[in-house]
This record gives sequence, structure tokens and C-alpha cells, in this order.
Amino acid sequence: MKQIKILFSLFALALLLNSCGKADTTLTITLKDDLGSAVSGASVKLYPSQSDWEKRTNQVGSTQTSDASGKVSFSSLSSIKYSVFAEKDCYNNANGGVTLGAALTEGKESSSDLILSKTGSIKLTSTSSNPYRIYFNGVQQFYMDGGTTRTVDYLKEGAYSVRVLQLSGYAFTPTDKTFNGDVKCGTTLNVTYP
Repeated sequence: MKQIKILFSLFALALLLNSCGKADTTLTITLKDDLGSAVSGASVKLYPSQSDWEKRTNQVGSTQTSDASGKVSFSSLSSIKYSVFAEKDCYNNANGGVTLGAALTEGKESSSDLILSKTGSIKLTSTSSNPYRIYFNGVQQFYMDGGTTRTVDYLKEGAYSVRVLQLSGYAFTPTDKTFNGDVKCGTTLNVTYP
């Protein structure tokens, strides 16, 4: 019995010594705008996967705020590939690098740069009882049921064409309309159809 206690004590001591001096896995992120200037005062959240980022679930640690040089640091991390959401006013990284390029290396400090772009929203309101297919700048986005409203956030600032194509409920030809407008920083482009 005494030998078991000695072995157990030696095992516990080995674990303790192994954990002492073990380097921390950290991540430093530098935030810049489209012109390359540091973005200070931005809130930064870390997620263990892109799926968690999309759902805004399972945030890792607390929200950090970027310093005057646009930097934030996270510590005590796992060796995985993280996703990041950084935001200040209408600037965010939703249209660019949301997932880090590689998994972090255990016990090492990693760094990454994120570009924050100006974004706005498009709000679609259907006054029809029929379903429609929605396109932004010629690319199909989603379907909308009749009589519904949907807002799409974090769209990069710029000119947009929004095409609405009726899917059913027409006698001869479907309603097919295109609306043009600008998505501007922090604003919402409203599209009501048909």
C-alpha cells in the first residue's frame, strides 16, 4: 500500500512539474480599415468554429476591445482554427477573413491581421402573397415567402441591384423586377416589391 502511495505521489509531482513553465497558447489580432489604418475601440469576439460564428454561439472568453494600435489579445486558447467577429460602428470583418488561416500552435503566440470594411443592410418587404427568388448583383441569395420581411445585414458598402422573380401565382408571366440602390455605411436600403 505504501508503494502505491509513493507511486501516486511521484505521478502527481510529475504532472505538476510538467505543467509548470508550460507556454500559453495566445492569439494577437491587429484590426485595420480598408486604408490600412489601425481601428481602435472595436469589439472583438472569438468563436471555436465558423458555424458558431454564424450563430453567435459558444463565444470563447470575453469580448475584447482593440487598443490604440488596433490590437487585442486572447490567451489560454486551444490549438484549433478560430473564427473572429470584430465590429466598430458600421465597420466589421463579416465580408472578409472571419476564420483564421490555420489552427493555433500549442504553447505559441500567433498573430493575425483583420480588415474591417464599411457595411450596411438591405431590407426586403414583400406585399405579394406569392413566393419570390431574390438576387443581389446577379447572384441568387434566397427565397422569400409572400407577405414577409427580411433584413440582410453586413453587406459591403457599394451599389446593389436587387432582382425579385416571382415563383408562382401568376397567369402568364412572373413578375420580374430589378431595384437599384446604394448600401451605405450604417444605413439600410429598403426594397418593397412587387
